[in-house]
Amino acid sequence: MDGFENWSHASETGVGAMITLPLTEDRFPDMEALFGDRGVARRCFCMHWRRPDGGFPTKQDNRDRFAEAVQAARRPPGLLGYVDDRPVGWVQVGPRSDFPTVARSRLLKPVDEVPSWSINCFVVAPGNRKQGIAQGLLAAAVQFARDAGAAVIEAYPVDGTRSSTVDYFTGIISMFAAHGFVEIARRNDTRPIVRLTVPAHRTTRA
Repeated sequence: MDGFENWSHASETGVGAMITLPLTEDRFPDMEALFGDRGVARRCFCMHWRRPDGGFPTKQDNRDRFAEAVQAARRPPGLLGYVDDRPVGWVQVGPRSDFPTVARSRLLKPVDEVPSWSINCFVVAPGNRKQGIAQGLLAAAVQFARDAGAAVIEAYPVDGTRSSTVDYFTGIISMFAAHGFVEIARRNDTRPIVRLTVPAHRTTRA
């Protein structure tokens, strides 16, 4: 996958040292194990942000759609965090153009024409939440985007009361603020767009 085979990121969490690795075909079963057999994450399988204009052309399970996306990708579509070789978290990260739903969103549509990357989904294994795993995944996602050549990274956290379980998947604003993200737009009370401009040095181009 375009030179990312040996990419990794290390961070400390409340459940031990976490190694974050790119999602590749051989790691797809780990993503399935993390998402489980039921629940919002399993039903969506991170395809919400990838839904094309006009919707999906065929009836298909989102798991199968995402598996096909992984197979076809020249760049990993996200990262998996492992503690003691056990998958404990997932973060989706990629160029904003990979996520048509963002462009269609009344609240999250682009503020300007600046090419940016998007961090838009976190999944943490049950029993491991509030242990710093999402923060470690965010740090990894920022580094991954930077190494892939990103100059600007956006995210869409919740700030305030959450209206549904789905709100938990985009992260909270304090987590992004701790990593240097700043708010650039807010089209309602609870859903800001935050942005990070990363240093110009890049080690790998996607």
